Amino acid sequence: MATLRNTAIGWHRVNGDTNIARANRRADGRSHDLIDAVTGSYINTQ
Repeated sequence: MATLRNTAIGWHRVNGDTNIARANRRADGRSHDLIDAVTGSYINTQ
């Protein structure tokens, strides 16, 4: 559970959220966004 929580916090920070509690409340209804971000393919731009 700690791994999932830390992943969510990291995802919020990468997306520019500074207030993690508010970001978590906002994301409660959008759990599919985190699942898509974690399981989706990332484009390597380097």
